[in-house]
Formats: sequence, structure tokens, C-alpha cells
Amino acid sequence: GKMGEWKTVKLSEVLRHRKCNIQINNDEEYSLCRVQLHRRGVVLREKKMGSQIKTKKQQVCRAGDLVVAEMDAKFGGYGFIPDHLESAIVSSHYYLYELDKNKITQEYFEILIKTDFIQNQIEAKGSTNYSSIRAWEFLDYEIPLQSIALQNSITAKYVKHSRFKEDLGVELNTQLKYLSQLRQRILQEAVEGKLTDEWRDKHPDLISGENHASKLLEKIKTEKERLTKNTKITKKAKALPPISEEEKPFDVPVGWAWCRLGDSGVVNPRNYIDDDLEVSFSPMALISEKYGIRPMCETKKWRNVKKGFTHFAENDVAIAKITPCFENSKACVFEGLINGYGAGTTELHVLRPIIINEKYIYIFVKTSSFLADGEKKMTGVCGQKRVPVDYFLNALFPLAPLAEQQAIVERVDKLMSMIDELEKQVSERKEQLEMLMQSVLKEAFAR
Repeated sequence: GKMGEWKTVKLSEVLRHRKCNIQINNDEEYSLCRVQLHRRGVVLREKKMGSQIKTKKQQVCRAGDLVVAEMDAKFGGYGFIPDHLESAIVSSHYYLYELDKNKITQEYFEILIKTDFIQNQIEAKGSTNYSSIRAWEFLDYEIPLQSIALQNSITAKYVKHSRFKEDLGVELNTQLKYLSQLRQRILQEAVEGKLTDEWRDKHPDLISGENHASKLLEKIKTEKERLTKNTKITKKAKALPPISEEEKPFDVPVGWAWCRLGDSGVVNPRNYIDDDLEVSFSPMALISEKYGIRPMCETKKWRNVKKGFTHFAENDVAIAKITPCFENSKACVFEGLINGYGAGTTELHVLRPIIINEKYIYIFVKTSSFLADGEKKMTGVCGQKRVPVDYFLNALFPLAPLAEQQAIVERVDKLMSMIDELEKQVSERKEQLEMLMQSVLKEAFAR
């Protein structure tokens, strides 16, 4: 062949087709093999009593046999029988081949299987009408071959690279996990005011007097009463219970105040708009992880969607009722709605912030403490549990002064985009690892 000291040989030079049929005995237990597709090896399918096996003629495998599925070879249905499947059985739809250990090692052959040498030949020949391959056809395929010594050195090199790849893979996954925990830390520290310590020192006027969060709460309350009365945005809500000292999970910074999430706006508002106005309609709200929403939006007239759907408007904050407890909890701030309004799935709780920065609320509903508490409050049967609206209304919400909310949002955005960049680098390194392994294989056979 063109491979210098390599020669190309047919598999028939290193393999022997072995027929080893047995009669199944009803009172004996047998292990049945399963050959996984895409060259993923041979595993135990199940153990069965002989009486449950209909076809009484079967073949016995030996550890180290190469087994090839007649029908599935073209999908990578072949591999070696592992030690623990010694004496397992396969039907006559499989071919068993014995290796000539003087000419080829099993370890070297296993590496060959990982490359596409054999696979490409099977697929190229598979253009006839037969989807299955014959026992002799498999023996006709060619492989690169060299002395046992050279095979062993390739195997050693490959094993070394595989170990390196595994170790590095573990390390990269650890980094990804760490970055995901870091995200959670940032969100939590944001709503505890820890990211803006220096900002507060620099802007004492923006967190005191009229700018104090307690004054903000009064303004919100007044505006909420006006909206409830004049625009029928919601039924007049009953007052939320006062917050006791014991309830507060941490001390808020100077200028901040505790309130309940329901105090920050209107929960599940109704939109009262002109029937002919066109709006964004989303039968399924596919919520993106950033701020915006990417619903499968259709444009519809308001009259055609207002019944029975959740209403939302530009800059409303939404969270899925079913999944707040999961790591990828779905939450968003609606952006880019047609004419500023929309309606969609009933599986959302929507909060329309009053005066407050909607992105600050978004940061809060993404914190793991908010989500974990929500999980405890879920009602309903397993698999279809939902978070009741009372949880959203009553959740304790650390309210920062308005200017500080903006500072927090900017700081979080900056930190999150740094993490995005790091995650991208880690994912790229994982891809490079895969490519490295492929090039190690190519190089091994390209002498």
C-alpha cells in the first residue's frame, strides 16, 4: 500500500469465520448479547431460561471474538465480545470471527474500529439492494497492518492520549459546573447589595431621603391604587401580610427596604386595549435565558386572543409556573412585542413592575433561593406540580433604591457576559479534544 512500512491486507488474512452452533437446552440459563450500533461495543441484553428461547439453534461466543451483525454492520453494529460475556449466545444473524493473535492484537483492532477504515468500506459496498452483508464480504474489507511490535506502540500511544482526553474532559466539566455555580453566586450577591458596596459609598444622595427604597414603596402603592381604580388592570388585591423580623433571610444595606414581590407591581394583570390592535400571540412561550422572549410569535388582533390566555406587555417579567424549581428555570422580561402587548400560554405567572427596574426583578426571580422556596410551595400531583400565585405575591423581595437597581443590572450584565465568554472557551476546548483524538488516530495510520 501507500503507507510506507505499512501493508494493506484483507481481513481474511487476520480473521477466521467461526461457526459454533449449539442446541438450546430448556433447563439451562443463557446470557444473550446485544451489539450496540455506532461501534459502541457489545453488552448483555438479558439472561433467559432455554425454555423461553424460541429458536433452538444459536451460536456460542468466546471472549475476544469479533461479532458482526448481518443487518446492522452498515450502522456500526460490530465489536468484540468482552470477558464477562464468555459463552453468551447470539443468533445466526451474527457472524463470529476469531483473531489470528500472531498477526494482529485485539487492542490494535479495537483502535482500527474507532477509525473509519472499515466503516467507510461497509458503507461504500452497501449500495446494492441488500441491506445485510455476507460473512465473506466482511472478510474482503482491507486494513492497514504492521508487525505486532508496531501495533503495540500505536496502542500505547492511543491509550495515553485517551487517558489524557478523559482527565481533561473531567476537568473541563468541572469548570463548567463551577461557572454555573458562579452565576448563582452573582445573582444572590446582587440582590443582597454586595456587588454595589462601593457604588453606595460614592452616591449617598441616591439612596437616602426621597430616594430611599421605603419612599419608592409609597410611590408604587399610590400608582398601583390609581391603576386598579382607573384601568381595571386587576381586581383590587387584598393587602399582603406584614413582614416580621424573623422572616427576613438577611440584612439589607442602608437605603434598601424589604417588601413582598406582589408589592412591586401587579401580578397576572389584564390588558384592556382596543379590540383591533395587533399584538404578539404565543401559544407556547419559549422563554430565552437572557432578558428577552423568543415566543413563536404570531400577530393577531386583540379580540382574537384576549380570552383565556395570560396577558403580558412590554417589560413585564414572566416565570413559568411549572418549572421554577429546575436549574434552567424559565424566566424572562418581555421585549419586542408588537405594539407593546401580547398574550400566550396560561403556564406563566406574569408580574408587571410599577416604577421598579424590570431587569432587577428578573435577577431576583433567577436566584436559587427564590426558586428553591418556590419548589417547596408547589401544589398538585407529581409530574404536574405548579407554583401557586400566592407564592409570587408573598415572596420576600429585597428592594434597592431605583438608581442602585440600575447599577446592579449593569454590574450583573458585565459579570455574566464574562462568564458567557469563559463557558464558550471551555466548550471550544471540549470540541478541540475530540478533534485531537481523531488526528492522533489519523497520524498513527499515516506513516
